[in-house]
Amino acid sequence: MIIDSNNTPHPREADSSPETPSLLAANLYLLLGLIAIVGSSYAFQDVGVHYVVGIAVEVVLAVGALLFLRLEKRTMPWRAIRQTLRWRWPGWRLVGLGGALAMGLWMLGVILNLITVGIFGYTTPVEPTMFPRTVLEALLLLVATVIAAPLCEEIIFRGYVQRAYERRSPWTGILVSGLIFALYHLRFQGAPALVPVALALGFVAWRSDSLFPGILLHAAYNGVASAILIAGSFFSMSVVGGLIVALICLGFLMIPVTAVLLWLIWHWSTPPARPALPRLRGWHAWAWILPVIVLAGIYGLAAYAEVLVGRFPEKLAVEKLALQPPSAWDTPTRWHYVIQAGLNQTVGEVDCDLTPQSDSMTLTCRVNQEAFKTDLPIDLPKSFEGLSLPEHDSAGAAYESAERVIWAKTDLSVRSMDSTRTSETRQITLTHSADGNAARLQVEGGDTPQTITLPAGAFFDGEWPWRLSALPFNIAYGSTQPLVVVNRQGYVDVVDAFIVVTGSEPAWTPAGNFVTWKVTVTYTLDGEETTLSAWYDVESPHTLVRYDNGEVRYVLEKVE
Repeated sequence: MIIDSNNTPHPREADSSPETPSLLAANLYLLLGLIAIVGSSYAFQDVGVHYVVGIAVEVVLAVGALLFLRLEKRTMPWRAIRQTLRWRWPGWRLVGLGGALAMGLWMLGVILNLITVGIFGYTTPVEPTMFPRTVLEALLLLVATVIAAPLCEEIIFRGYVQRAYERRSPWTGILVSGLIFALYHLRFQGAPALVPVALALGFVAWRSDSLFPGILLHAAYNGVASAILIAGSFFSMSVVGGLIVALICLGFLMIPVTAVLLWLIWHWSTPPARPALPRLRGWHAWAWILPVIVLAGIYGLAAYAEVLVGRFPEKLAVEKLALQPPSAWDTPTRWHYVIQAGLNQTVGEVDCDLTPQSDSMTLTCRVNQEAFKTDLPIDLPKSFEGLSLPEHDSAGAAYESAERVIWAKTDLSVRSMDSTRTSETRQITLTHSADGNAARLQVEGGDTPQTITLPAGAFFDGEWPWRLSALPFNIAYGSTQPLVVVNRQGYVDVVDAFIVVTGSEPAWTPAGNFVTWKVTVTYTLDGEETTLSAWYDVESPHTLVRYDNGEVRYVLEKVE
């Protein structure tokens, strides 16, 4: 149909009926496009060109869709090609309704993502390149997600692929192109979250017979996610938290409105009549499925790799962690941390000095932690009398510690370690000594003096967060290593701990905002699983910027 300046629909002329692309050609195009996406993701890993490459790939894929359609319909004029791709203006009313769908659909995606995280037990690992670290990268991210992706992907999926599958029926086109769109992002755990917006984009394109409402919807949807990424990289935790809370509240309010908006789009639009098409015969009736089988195979491999990395990283564990001191450690360095508990309550400080020698590194850390108690009761209105919510309650005792560990410069193995940990009730002394190929730990001041023979390559709970700064950071890189755990009573346990790089996250500290690698150390003791976490700057020398020991957090304040 044609929309005049008053948004009044008129029937389209018979000779302007859109052509229907071949299913075989569309599927071959999708296969080649997916191969191009996978190849570019492996060929270009550097964060400096990440967004530029993403923009270039989007443009190349959109041009490829135009070329495939042009080669198939060689005698078709460009005016008819634009009609086939739905490149027409439907009026501001439908475009505005399309854009207004974004917040409700984004919230539905968030809810589905939380559900799949609970079902599968992991979140899709994120590379550091996802987070912009300069203003230029933030601008390139916006160009990639709010301009290039909506424009190019709507041409690809709603203009070309959906039109090809509408040969069966409009709803077949919407469902199949939406499913392919969700899977084309090569996510497994995150794919269901894309389904609502994918189906809405197909529905809007079909009813309006135009890409423009979907382009605005797509841009607004991506803009929400991009705003969170950019805020997380440049602003404080309070600003980011406030933004996320505001977006979630708005999203929940918009979910019922989204249903009304979809009904209005249905009510105010009439899709063009679908031309009668002959049934596919001969090899054309089955050949179109072959590229789909290969596509499914590639997606299956990508899904398998994601599940392996996200859910079962221990399957990729190396025998021994390869630690290589960064060149920056050739200069004496001091790291100063504040100790936080609860909601950023400061309860102490930590100073760590790194001193390089010719063949070793000496780390000296002094910890001064105050006693603390945090409780955050949640008061309910009187109308909710009789109901109660759990309180967040944690407490910690005051203590001081001084620890000195000497690492070999070649591989950062422990040569010696001595530590004194003083609380109100006792003083515990730990001394590491080496005798030939064996290492022992003597513990005095606890309930029972102990001498423990240590396994090779053991990590200690007071030094490993800094030693792991020398990891060769990569998603799912990890190993099972012995960890020496000393409790407040001076009792020592040596446990098998799984150390793994889980992905990247933004981290907010008094020293500034960082894009970080997150490392977790998980072990089981007396039937209880414990996970400790540390965050390292993605830039060399991979400074430890945050450490969470389950009771308090060490947060970087300055580096000297």
